[in-house]
Amino acid sequence: MAKHVLYNAVVTVNGVTLTDRVKSISWNSGIAKQPAAAMSEAQSYSMPGVQEVDDVTIEFYQDYAGSNVYVTHTTLYQNRTIFTLTAKADSASDSATNPNFTASVFITKMPFLNGSRGDAHMASISYGIASAMTFDVT
Repeated sequence: MAKHVLYNAVVTVNGVTLTDRVKSISWNSGIAKQPAAAMSEAQSYSMPGVQEVDDVTIEFYQDYAGSNVYVTHTTLYQNRTIFTLTAKADSASDSATNPNFTASVFITKMPFLNGSRGDAHMASISYGIASAMTFDVT
């Protein structure tokens, strides 16, 4: 059975590569429903509608140093900036087997200080989608 192990992913936030600070990423999309039942029908059912992309959530190991997690995100958050987020499974070139997912995003949720004594200091940041998502395979 073939397995794909995620061990060399690449994440770029507003042009800053934060790959070495990422613990996990969740970038999901789905199909919205649209009503399809006619007015006189006794059953309600749906047909596939437009694609909808959920908020992207990335769990970072928090780092307050320059050009790292906190500094990169704080200005974007405070200024309500729309910026580019990219992610791909491997650092190799973009290809059909290693697509580079890209979207314009904004920060919807960002912790400033989060955790318990003795734990790794984590920052789970959520990004709202502000444009159509692309899949670069070239």
